[in-house]
Amino acid sequence: MTHTLQEHPLWRGLDRSSRRMLEAMAQTVACSDVPALVGMAQEAVVLGWSANGQALVFDASQPPAGAAARGWLVPCAALRVLVQDQDACRHYLECALAGSGVTGAPVDSHSTDTAPNLGLRAAVGWLLALGLPVLAMVILGDRSDTLAQWLRFLSAISAGLCVWVLGLAPPFVGALLSLLLMMAGNHLPLGQALAGFASGSFFLLLGMFGISVAIQRSGLMQRLLGVLLRRLPHTNRVLQSCLVLIGVVMTLFIPSTSGRLQLVAPMVKVLAQPGNSAALAFAALSGSTLFSTAFLLGNPANFIVLGILPEHWQPHVNWLTWFQCAVVYTLVLGVLLALDVVWGSGARGQDAPAVAEKPAPLPGISSAEVVTAVALACLTLGVALGNVHHIETAWLALFVLLLLMATGVLPLNQLHSDIHWPILIYLVCTVGFARGFTHMGIQDWIVAHVGQLEQLLREAQVYFLLLLGAVVVLLRMVLPAVVCITTLCAVLLPLADAHGMHPLVVGFVVLTASEVWFFPHQSTDYLLFRESLGMPENQGAGMLKRNARIQVCRMAALAVSIPYWHHLGYLR
Repeated sequence: MTHTLQEHPLWRGLDRSSRRMLEAMAQTVACSDVPALVGMAQEAVVLGWSANGQALVFDASQPPAGAAARGWLVPCAALRVLVQDQDACRHYLECALAGSGVTGAPVDSHSTDTAPNLGLRAAVGWLLALGLPVLAMVILGDRSDTLAQWLRFLSAISAGLCVWVLGLAPPFVGALLSLLLMMAGNHLPLGQALAGFASGSFFLLLGMFGISVAIQRSGLMQRLLGVLLRRLPHTNRVLQSCLVLIGVVMTLFIPSTSGRLQLVAPMVKVLAQPGNSAALAFAALSGSTLFSTAFLLGNPANFIVLGILPEHWQPHVNWLTWFQCAVVYTLVLGVLLALDVVWGSGARGQDAPAVAEKPAPLPGISSAEVVTAVALACLTLGVALGNVHHIETAWLALFVLLLLMATGVLPLNQLHSDIHWPILIYLVCTVGFARGFTHMGIQDWIVAHVGQLEQLLREAQVYFLLLLGAVVVLLRMVLPAVVCITTLCAVLLPLADAHGMHPLVVGFVVLTASEVWFFPHQSTDYLLFRESLGMPENQGAGMLKRNARIQVCRMAALAVSIPYWHHLGYLR
């Protein structure tokens, strides 16, 4: 019987938010090859299962005899942070690491008691999530006018918001609940509700997730990064610039911020010296996160916006169109970030040569790295020649994914465990929201009843975009980014299209403003990255100050892009 991470005793003891963070940073590993496991990480913990179904917890650098048949590699520092306020889990982890690593009795997944522990908050949340749509159906009865359709739509979206905001379940569960309620209450046709499965953005994201997994697992990215750093002078300014550039390049084809940070964190730890560790960490974090909305493949949320775009716009939006919309934002933010790196290094006198450890010799290139490099070259060539063969990028990405699977570089078990399936399900649901919004005629009702919004969209589009960015930044203080993006784009993109504004511009502003953060609780990526580096609190405070400055620059880059969009005809 194959056991999962969710059946592990440590998982069952964690609270819901800690489980999500653990799932995001856990890396599936094959533990039968002990030397390979020891070489993967020196400061990581493996949670796993032995061949006979026994739960294991052990230090990755010291695997016990008869190591796990299946396991998940987790940074030790980050795991300790997750359990520090949960006494039972902390005690369990300390005892496991202090002993032989073998903990717990054999677990049968069919007999394990996994009943949820519903508290008052969860009970009230589910009562609201399910009660509001039922109440709307009872009160509205068989009414079919636009107002009734709008109220049913709002009740369905409210059910999903209750699940998202109160943390009752993962976001895709709330999205599925809302979609099912639209089908039941608003009689949304099945073809409209599940239009996301026919959307090219779904298959493009699926293919790119698979390709990014192969890039990370094959060792190709680690080799390229190692070769690059060996050939550069090790001054702090050059190292910071290099880490920023590496993050930006990875954003082109790895659609996971946490995945990019996972790749760059070991480099920061190797290069860090007293006095420059915070600067290097900030450079790596900035390069891997700031440009995620500038490139279509840089962020899964970009595909949510792509899926919500009105149907007649979707065939005309590809990675090149997306970057054309973001080019001024990218250039302005890139210049401001470069000035921050140069000024930050010079102001502190940190540009002296850094004495880094002598890097270990690189192993010989493997067949998996060769196949992955060939696959990437095929994808790049296919995208570059798109005007010749007229094949959509989504189908090219799927072809490359099949090539990686056929050659064994991407085994089926990695496809199951490493691809972010919840975000794919969420994408399908958001496309259904957009189709339902149009199908039920809600757009016309909003235009007729919200005159001030219509006036802004028609006569003051520049002020509308500035106001929208400010509203999104304020909403992100209390709401998750995915909630802001889905709700605002589902409502505003059709309205923008109806008033002569390119909906991609509105989607880009919502996306980028939702990525702006000033406080640690707004960015899970920052928290995990900081803890994986073992960064002291005082260095974290310095990073937050620099981050506040660069986030203001981010909003300034958005504002500077508005005249450019007007020049392209995206605004009236």
